[in-house]
Amino acid sequence: MKPRPFAAIVSVSLLVALVSCVSVEKRYQKGQELEAKGRLEEAAQRYVTVLTKDPNMEDARRSLADVGARMVDEYLAQARADKADGLFESAAAAITRIDGLRGRAGQVGVPLAVPDDYPDFRRDTVDAAVVSLFRRGGDLEDAGNWAEALRTYERMIPYPLVPEQRGRVDESRARALIGWAEQDMAGGSFRAAYGHAQNAVEINGPESTAGATGRTIQRAALEAGTKTVAVLPFWVERGSGDRAPRGLESSLYDTLLYDSMDDPVLFVGPIDRGAIHREMTRLRIRSGEIPPQTAGTVGRALNADFVVVGWLRSYQQEDSVPEEKLRQAPLRKDKSKAAAYTEKRYTVKLTGEVRYQIIEPASRRVVDGETVVANASAPFRRAYYDGDPAALDLSRDERALFDKEGWLRAEEELQASLVKKLAEKMAASVFERVLRFVR
Repeated sequence: MKPRPFAAIVSVSLLVALVSCVSVEKRYQKGQELEAKGRLEEAAQRYVTVLTKDPNMEDARRSLADVGARMVDEYLAQARADKADGLFESAAAAITRIDGLRGRAGQVGVPLAVPDDYPDFRRDTVDAAVVSLFRRGGDLEDAGNWAEALRTYERMIPYPLVPEQRGRVDESRARALIGWAEQDMAGGSFRAAYGHAQNAVEINGPESTAGATGRTIQRAALEAGTKTVAVLPFWVERGSGDRAPRGLESSLYDTLLYDSMDDPVLFVGPIDRGAIHREMTRLRIRSGEIPPQTAGTVGRALNADFVVVGWLRSYQQEDSVPEEKLRQAPLRKDKSKAAAYTEKRYTVKLTGEVRYQIIEPASRRVVDGETVVANASAPFRRAYYDGDPAALDLSRDERALFDKEGWLRAEEELQASLVKKLAEKMAASVFERVLRFVR
């Protein structure tokens, strides 16, 4: 590469600086427009953005100081009026806006002054709002309205609380969540109960009183709400068997159970394959197509909530048009002579389609199902020679092009990739659909 001339580098730097200046100027003008329309909060934010990009822009600094001072006066007047009227939460919200504005302006070097009595007024206002919200939250808890009680306590999170108040807020939030979780359990909403209990655990930690209670609820929710699922061996639909490699359906079944469903989502419990095999042997059910009635029988024997049956509907291999190149290689016995062989490069794409059904053993009805499609592709390089390739003096890489065992391994790896993708998609689909039956 040729070194870039110094003048060119300077020109680029100047251009970047010019663009940046134009951008900052446009933001400042937008702030002026917003200020003229009385949208002071938006204007102040524009000025903050301008000063973040260009701390030396004095016009933006003066504008932010002026707008910020007016906003502080406006919010403070509102807070004083609301507090006088007993509207403590509204007054605290105005205090929060003042603190936020002062913080943002201070970050860009523009201090916004407040009256000398502001710290005491701020503390008294927040304390009054906290007392009011705790009283309301307690009344909502007494009424069993856990959702609204939680929202009430969460309204205090943005407040400038002292540590004791912060701790009480967290305890109240966790208590409301535990009450909500217990209500969910009583109503059979096990997933909701688990989630609300988890939120309580995260607030105070698993070793806290609320955390221990939350974990107990979670265990009970999982025990009561988990749906057990028995996945029966797959088969190949007639018409696709002549295309699909032998044993592909068994490979898919193994991969699904041992890999993709080995770490199931909460509230779904796959039944061990060994138990499934024993029951099918006891019931003398052979491999092959399994109708819903038979699947229901297996499910009842396993005490499963659901049974999944699946089959390979189609399997397709598409080879791209090969790119052929004529190669020359010296003969091993007489290197003065050469022979020609053909190298082919092409891409193979495999597409598999699996259909599965979810059957309820008690009724032997199909309650859900889906068709899952996946594909996998890989490039291939192979060489062909009319005679014995061993007669050619080839490099290691060239010999690999003639290795038919290597060809077979590459094909098997591509098939395994397709199976893995089908299994992953099918597992995700089964988990999602079974969870629809868990509240």
